[in-house]
Amino acid sequence: MRKIKILLGILLVQFTINAQQTEPIFSVSPKLPNPGDQVALNYNSENTVLKDAKDIQAVIYVNADHQWSASDLTFQETEDNHWKTSFTLPENTALISCVFKSDTLVDRGGTTTYSWLLDKEPGSYASWGILRSKIFQEESIAIVDDSAYISSEIGLMWINKEIQKFPESRNLYFYEGLKLMQDSKEGDHSNRIQNEIKHILEQDLTKLQQYKIQKSLQLLDTEKYKSFIDSVNDALLKTYPKGVLARDNEMKRLFTESDIQKKIREFEEFQSNFPKEDFKDVFTFTEDLYYDKLYRSIAYRYITENGNYSFVFDNLKDAGFYNLVDYSWHFVSIPYNNESIAVDSLNTIASKIIPELEVREKEIPKRYEGKLSILEWKQKAQEASAREYLTYAKILDELKDYEAEDHYLEKVKSFYIYENTDFNELYADYLLRQGNKEAAINFIKESLSRNNATAQMLSILKEDFLAQNGSNANFEDYVSAIKSGDSQDQFKEELIAEIINKPIEDFELESSLGGTVKLSAQKGKIVIIDMWATWCAPCKKAMPGMKMAVDKYSEDKNVQFYFLDTQEYISDYKKQTVEFIEENNYPFEILYDAKNPESGKFDDTYAKYSKAFEFSGIPQKMIIDQHGKLRWRSTGYSGSPSELADEISIIIEYLKSEK
Repeated sequence: MRKIKILLGILLVQFTINAQQTEPIFSVSPKLPNPGDQVALNYNSENTVLKDAKDIQAVIYVNADHQWSASDLTFQETEDNHWKTSFTLPENTALISCVFKSDTLVDRGGTTTYSWLLDKEPGSYASWGILRSKIFQEESIAIVDDSAYISSEIGLMWINKEIQKFPESRNLYFYEGLKLMQDSKEGDHSNRIQNEIKHILEQDLTKLQQYKIQKSLQLLDTEKYKSFIDSVNDALLKTYPKGVLARDNEMKRLFTESDIQKKIREFEEFQSNFPKEDFKDVFTFTEDLYYDKLYRSIAYRYITENGNYSFVFDNLKDAGFYNLVDYSWHFVSIPYNNESIAVDSLNTIASKIIPELEVREKEIPKRYEGKLSILEWKQKAQEASAREYLTYAKILDELKDYEAEDHYLEKVKSFYIYENTDFNELYADYLLRQGNKEAAINFIKESLSRNNATAQMLSILKEDFLAQNGSNANFEDYVSAIKSGDSQDQFKEELIAEIINKPIEDFELESSLGGTVKLSAQKGKIVIIDMWATWCAPCKKAMPGMKMAVDKYSEDKNVQFYFLDTQEYISDYKKQTVEFIEENNYPFEILYDAKNPESGKFDDTYAKYSKAFEFSGIPQKMIIDQHGKLRWRSTGYSGSPSELADEISIIIEYLKSEK
């Protein structure tokens, strides 16, 4: 008992230490505020990681009415490293806790945190104990440093103190108390857990209390106490037929329903029987696991069986945020990447989904309520949507809707600048449209220094080089100088480390230029084989980079490129292959894979090589040396044309230099 009293004294001192120091790091004025007061929040960053920061923001987490909320704050510097702002405490505020930020630096307050307890309010002691109990890290807000976490024994002490001062809190924090007790005290606590659940069941329960009973049951051995668990669940279903457990059960049942029409009809009944507004204060594990999947399964099954998108578009405002991202990926980005739907049709779809995604940046989903502020959620939402925004920008670029395109380029700029070649090309064009050629050239140089440039960007750079120098004679040296550096040296070193030396089986395949090509007849040359197919989006995305490599060695008779078309399944694939190559002005010689005698598919060479060299998938790059040996192989495409061209060039030059 004496130990507990001492620990309690220490923890209470931690609350007041900021107020007693000569120069507190964090303080609230007045020192003893009441809910509803406008208070001054003061932060002295002198001895923190945010010392000398140019600007400081914070998120203030407020526990009021036993629920957490998170709000953004901007602090003003009143003197060196002294920052201040004001905030109006909501009614029934029991505890506040601040996290300070500047750029990527974060100050959570270390062991004592930056918290202020209003101990006259119910929930104050319990929320303070729960905030610093690590076992609730996933269930509550996780905003404190590891050093601030307390033992479950101390956490339980705070729950007990809460109940001693506010007896009515027992019905609100029974689950947390039971979990802390089980974690901190040896022995079997099953009887205590059962008795507490029985006591709570006698009350008129809120949705949150119903769910806490479900979580309390999980503290029991499910086999040993099956009868008790079943009886409690039956009681919950009988007393609350439209309550939390009933809703969870119906969600799981609907998820497994195979009849799509019945599923849609019963889902509408589900929404009527369990209105979202009635469950705004409770977010269950089942809801987290099933609800979005249930909604998505209905949408996709409806499209498959009815051949239209009406369920999706008619219910966009009811779809969860991550479902919207998924819709955009499946209905816009994938067909755009695969070139399977016309751009104007994709724009019709995207113009419905993308604006709704932007609206949702201002609406925090239930799973993040109280855990993220609106600015934190906006950042998270934009990060999740960035790929879709970029796809939409590419669509708008093709449609020449530059004003709309520019808007989405700015939205994704912080995520993709210099590192994504699709973005880089669009952004360079954007700068040129703005008449800012100097900025465009500098941007292209920086992108190129990171080896994330396209052929079009190099063309712009080459045009500028010619204008500045009157000749392109030294352009390749100029480009090499931009790329030079430790990262490029490391890139080359890692690539050379991939060199192999293996025999490779011969082939003789039909050529798009007429006649056949026999691999063994190419000895004395370095041969680059690119396995691809007309249906393979990454293969086609890689071709601008391959064209850069082909162009570089177009005058070198000892370097030969072949583009081996494999795994085709349409009857006129040769015609479509030639049309694709001509349409894009690719100076490529196509080889057509032979029919596989075992499978009947046109993948004979691919099948032999994939088995011999243990790979799967295309695009597949293979480089054979002058002696007919396989020296390098690569699967897939990184996304950077300039990097791909460099890969091919580095290996070619290495093989040329071998003695």
